[in-house]
Amino acid sequence: MNNFKFFSTFCFLFLAASFVAQPTFVEKEKELAYHADVMVNAAEARHRVMAMEKFNILFGEALALSDSYKFPFDSLKWISKKSPKDNSFRIFTWEVKVSDSDVKNFGIIQKKDGTIFVLTDDIDNAENLAEEEFSHENWIGALYYNLMEGTTASGQPYYLLFGVNRWNNFENVKLIDVLFFSKEGKPYFGLPIFKDNTNADEVKIFNRLAFKYAADAQVSLNYNPGMEMIMVDHLIRKMSRIQGQGETLVPDGTYVGYSYKNGYWNKIDKIATEIMDTAPRPKPVLDERKGMNLNGDQIKKSK
Repeated sequence: MNNFKFFSTFCFLFLAASFVAQPTFVEKEKELAYHADVMVNAAEARHRVMAMEKFNILFGEALALSDSYKFPFDSLKWISKKSPKDNSFRIFTWEVKVSDSDVKNFGIIQKKDGTIFVLTDDIDNAENLAEEEFSHENWIGALYYNLMEGTTASGQPYYLLFGVNRWNNFENVKLIDVLFFSKEGKPYFGLPIFKDNTNADEVKIFNRLAFKYAADAQVSLNYNPGMEMIMVDHLIRKMSRIQGQGETLVPDGTYVGYSYKNGYWNKIDKIATEIMDTAPRPKPVLDERKGMNLNGDQIKKSK
């Protein structure tokens, strides 16, 4: 009897010690946040790479734990996290500058049931960014900054992923990839939902949108709820300001749109924009407001 009590007490203490020894998600997140900060902000490439390798291992281990889906990992501010409204999955993406001329992209899709798909960046081997379909094993790497939900004409749900890829020292790529899941629940990228019929003689269908542009240029690509369309800067060819690059693509101040109709995002070439003769002001001034100052306030008459 005494042996049984001793054994029971020993088992209880062993299990309790094992439970205490397991770091909590909060503790894991603190360690991950440290490595994430170093891998993005360290001055030396070798330090960034060391932190990247440690972070990738620890983050994969953390997400593999039971109930990890319930933990938000919100303090990982250098990591992008996007989810649909139904919270059926979440997609994490991050980028690391491993050398002066190379930026690596990483990603993980975690489904609500705990299933994990590691995204392997294979953009260098993609022959046609706009027309191919990819899996999680040959993903077009990107840091995602927006996610939108949609449905094809046949009723298949999909998710538009707006992202950026630091292609090289000279050029970046802004893209909209299309994530969907197979009947088996596996993720794939690319659906023929973008249509370019601006040329009446040739209608083109694309699996994704991709725009390469000068690394020192600012290009916007996002959904505009006011216009109810996707909008992107219209790009033109111009000699680069970066020595050794030659000709590149830069915004010209106008926009291209994609509006949704009949199951497709249809291209609208050169959206009209208003060009002002003078800079906008918070209040109209003077011309039709006599007796007011530049701020639109009534001028007090001197006695």
